[in-house]
Amino acid sequence: MMNMNKIKLFILSLTALACFSFFSCSDEGEDADSTDPQYLFFKPYVEWGSPKLQISSKMAGCDVLLDEDNTLCYQSEGETIAYGFKNNKLNTIVVIPKATLSLDEILLAFKGYTLLSQYDTLVYLDEKSNTIAEIENGDGFYIISWSQYGLDMANAVDLGLSVKWADVNLDMGYADCAALTPENIQDDVTRCFNGLIGWGDPTGIKKSENENDYPKTSSISGTIYDVAKAKWGGKWRIATQSEFQELISACIWTWEGKNGYYGYKITGPNGNSIFLPITGYRRGFSCYSIDKGYYWTGTMRTGTSPYPYVLNFDKANKGLNTTSVSGLAYPFKNFGCAIRPVQDK
Repeated sequence: MMNMNKIKLFILSLTALACFSFFSCSDEGEDADSTDPQYLFFKPYVEWGSPKLQISSKMAGCDVLLDEDNTLCYQSEGETIAYGFKNNKLNTIVVIPKATLSLDEILLAFKGYTLLSQYDTLVYLDEKSNTIAEIENGDGFYIISWSQYGLDMANAVDLGLSVKWADVNLDMGYADCAALTPENIQDDVTRCFNGLIGWGDPTGIKKSENENDYPKTSSISGTIYDVAKAKWGGKWRIATQSEFQELISACIWTWEGKNGYYGYKITGPNGNSIFLPITGYRRGFSCYSIDKGYYWTGTMRTGTSPYPYVLNFDKANKGLNTTSVSGLAYPFKNFGCAIRPVQDK
């Protein structure tokens, strides 16, 4: 979400504030909605994942305010729109409507959407396209930020294994859908509360230390208890014990620092790599061992013990909790650990 925040800051620095239709600079009528044409610019008719070249071609004839690797920003008739890209794929859109539009008028664009939050910002979800829209009041004008649930969360990296691994951890810090990346440095408290989740908690926000508040099941991967599936959507899910074991045994693990955080660079058989940062673990509202890594699998240990399998590591050791490793051998389900999602190939 850092890209979206940068786009917002850029737009706010402009002296002319607003946005234009997602389809209209070249008067393309094929996307028009005849029922409410005045509200079309609120809705991203372009496809998520579109390459930058496709977007710039679509917006030909508009005034270009910014054109750099990760951002395209345009202006037309007192309206402003910015497109953000990750790995040359469209993953965020930020728009500012004309200042004359009231909030009531803006909300007409969200018929059929689900209201998720109405505190400092209004957050809407379009379940058909998995699109999140946030409406913020910017001192008299409104900013609408769009992103697709799950698309901009992570890249699925093929390491040459049985599944693809996300390049970032699941993190619940920003509108319940931000990713904690090595580049997005957060203080330890924020990282603890946003990214360390109880086993089988699909909301990602439980802090209960009562074992009965967590599911009694042998596996949560891909189920209704899978927070990666619930929050990122698409094909994302929590990795199983066997998939983590494959990550350990088939890859090269190199301890290194990245932007102030240590962890393992994990290089697969095909030469591609991901980075697992240290995380610590959480009990209730307290965090511990922030110099070590603790990552949930979606698999419960056999027998009646309430201990799921978890990846433990520090600079000297790594492994699943089949033996005592890194000081937390058998975490209870109510402990908070990090999650690195996967996708089936």
